[in-house]
Amino acid sequence: MRANPTEPEKRLWRNISNSQLNGFKFRRQAVIGHYIADFLCPQKALVIEIDGETHQAEQDARRDEELRRLGYKTLRFTNADVMHDMDAVLCSISNHLQEAGPRWINPHPNPSPEGEGLDRALRQAAQALETVSETPRLDAELLLAHALGMNRQDLLLNLPKLEIPDGFSALLERRKSHEPVAHIVGEREFWSLPFQVSADVLIPRPDSEILIETAVEIGTDRPPTHILDLGTGSGALLLAALSEFPEARGVGMDASAAALAMAHNNADSLGLSDRARFLLQDWTMAGWTQSLAGPFGLILANPPYVSTQAELSREVSEFEPHDALFAGVQGMDDYHIIIPALGELLADNGTALIEIGFDQAGQVTKLAEKNGYIVECKQDLGGNDRLLVLRQGPGL
Repeated sequence: MRANPTEPEKRLWRNISNSQLNGFKFRRQAVIGHYIADFLCPQKALVIEIDGETHQAEQDARRDEELRRLGYKTLRFTNADVMHDMDAVLCSISNHLQEAGPRWINPHPNPSPEGEGLDRALRQAAQALETVSETPRLDAELLLAHALGMNRQDLLLNLPKLEIPDGFSALLERRKSHEPVAHIVGEREFWSLPFQVSADVLIPRPDSEILIETAVEIGTDRPPTHILDLGTGSGALLLAALSEFPEARGVGMDASAAALAMAHNNADSLGLSDRARFLLQDWTMAGWTQSLAGPFGLILANPPYVSTQAELSREVSEFEPHDALFAGVQGMDDYHIIIPALGELLADNGTALIEIGFDQAGQVTKLAEKNGYIVECKQDLGGNDRLLVLRQGPGL
């Protein structure tokens, strides 16, 4: 995304994510002819544009005609559409995707220049990654931009002027061995914020943004002033929440010193270190809640919840920290520690937002209700159960 995306653009991208909407892949920004499209679904050649406060009919018509000539259909929304009725926007996009015909067949209406150079290198790299990644072209672009020391937008805008950097092939080989792109480039975006990542922390996932979206909804009338992030890792959840609640301060707790070092770095780079405190603490140890200076109006938790018997992709099983993934045969071990302890940490009228696995809503809900909480389940962008919202019941 461009260096200064608008809030509607960021919000729409968080909902579309960099993955799927009804099974279709999306790219954020793409150079098409003389234009930079805001969002693109390559499978259906659908361009999505965000137009500001109002549509400008003549200008839009000229641009849409040029895009149509190149084989693309344009779907336009205003800032107000995105901010006030996201469900309608997503429904409209979904309907157009279902109705659109198949993507063009050769020749491509906007062919890339043939011959040696970066474009050919990108095509070859994407082909080499097809058996490794669901987004081979995107991966290749991110790796090439990293090798050139620039962002992806600048790469796409300046492709004809650039030369293949010496380090690109080495980065490509690392990706071909299933090493995550985020580890190779050392960064992953979450909630439109850049986070440094490494093998010491879980890579922040778009599905986890439902925790921040829900926190913002809950905090509209009563913003939290004291936030706790259990198992903070890179600090993504805590720092994203602090970016939304400028009056709040927060604590990120983790059992890994290496993870906390990464969280400290991210807090510094985002200018949030004055409001974020990080604590080395293991919730499997007795008395772990005593070192936390509560109570907290908002508690965020993305604990380990993968079964030790689960089969994971090589990207996850070989490159991400197992201590942050696995939680016993049922994936429930850490919930049995965290949920009973919430009563010591949660403020009156406070809320705990706990991420769960797609098939764990029933089990974790029963555990929370047994401990006296009122529970609401929310789904991620893929429609999977992903978040439990815990509020104190009348007996707490």
